[in-house]
Amino acid sequence: MTDNFLQRLEEKVMVLLTELESLRKEINQLRHENSTLKTEKINYTKKLQALLSLLDSLEEEQQGPVNAGELRVLQGQEEYANA
Repeated sequence: MTDNFLQRLEEKVMVLLTELESLRKEINQLRHENSTLKTEKINYTKKLQALLSLLDSLEEEQQGPVNAGELRVLQGQEEYANA
């Protein structure tokens, strides 16, 4: 009877260890995915800021001289392309 009890206990412990290892792998995968998403967020934020800057320069172009405005637009486009 004691052997049967120990055998069942061992089986349960093995199941728990297997589940624990699976959860550890999942946590590592989610950490990696989280890191990737944070990097993507930073990149998209930079691109959005460049785009907003370009839109601001277009708005300034409508208010300022044409030649200076064209220069600002070209600079803004270059900044957006490099972001």
